Amino acid sequence: MKLRRLGQSMNLKGKRVLIRIDGNVPIEKGRAVDGPHGRIARSAVDVNWLSQRGAKVIVMTHVGRPQGRRIWAYSVKPVAKRLSGLLGMPVAVARSVVGKDVEKLVENMGNGDVIFLENLRFDQREEENAPSLAEALAKLGDLYVNDAFAVSHRAHASVDAITSFLPSYAGPLLATEISVLAKLEERVKRPFVLVLGGLKMSTKFPIIERFLPQLDRLVVGGALANVFLVSQGKRVGKSVYEEESVDSAKRLLKKYAKKILLPSDVVCVHSLRRDAKQEVKNVDEIGVNDRIVDLGPQTRKLFTRTLEGSKMILWNGPLGYCEIAEFCAGTQEIARAIAAQTGKATTIVGGGDTLPVIESLHLADTFTLLSTGGGALLQFLSGESLPGIEALKL
Repeated sequence: MKLRRLGQSMNLKGKRVLIRIDGNVPIEKGRAVDGPHGRIARSAVDVNWLSQRGAKVIVMTHVGRPQGRRIWAYSVKPVAKRLSGLLGMPVAVARSVVGKDVEKLVENMGNGDVIFLENLRFDQREEENAPSLAEALAKLGDLYVNDAFAVSHRAHASVDAITSFLPSYAGPLLATEISVLAKLEERVKRPFVLVLGGLKMSTKFPIIERFLPQLDRLVVGGALANVFLVSQGKRVGKSVYEEESVDSAKRLLKKYAKKILLPSDVVCVHSLRRDAKQEVKNVDEIGVNDRIVDLGPQTRKLFTRTLEGSKMILWNGPLGYCEIAEFCAGTQEIARAIAAQTGKATTIVGGGDTLPVIESLHLADTFTLLSTGGGALLQFLSGESLPGIEALKL
């Protein structure tokens, strides 16, 4: 897949560059929660690249879901502060998304300066993909760069419509992700193992359907595994699962039972508290008051052995209730096992929920690709077109 990219020799000095990043990270007590390999940290590399070449860099992102309202808990100011610290330079924040005050701020920029527009979703036209907002944004710049793979599946004004008004390019971060993922699509190396966790079967069903014929193993954990267990007639107690996906799981098991690997034992608790008593149970022994929160020790060994000798591993979604660290041991063990295969195998990890786990283990540099995308990754690999990517194709 060939995309329009910024060339190393392109003269950017004095050019106003609108760059769309994904700075949608948790904000806790006014601080952006973003690790050394987080979304803002990775975007900062490309923002700095533009700044060092004398561009006037205008950064755009959304934060949360304010639904077209100016809710200051969703302001980009903490994101801009994090970016400022990474760049080692001040980053001013516009009071609005577009308008006269923003235009004046842009007019006063010097070469190499970086500013942030306020949360794009403060303007309801963003999610409507409105040409009027796209045109107003385009008025601020000379060219547009999409460096936000994680939102490229959204037909939003700052991702899709804007490309009709400005020369548009793929940023380095986005281009790298697409390059690696396109190779996976073009030629699958075998043995190929797909590891899936998380909650929603509905979002992962298309990728399962697409790759199962080529897969050697589909390894399933987390709440996703609960759907399959229920489809087998097993009890999962008070564990969460997507009820409407049980029939889909049943159909997959009927056709691909030999390829699908489910937990044989799990860790159960009676309450979602850090100090809750943990009990390992066989999947046939789960009681009515049990909540499944992690993989059991036998399952971890089985999953780890399955990964050994693979040539391609794709992982999306935690394999336990990782909101609580005490229930994340299985996910951590599998993360280490996948990382250990890098080099011998192409290892691709995606989904925002897995990144904190990987960073806590200092494994972020040990995968072939640590994708910034969750939904975008699944949609891309499901064979669906992504509006933000389609707009950048040569």
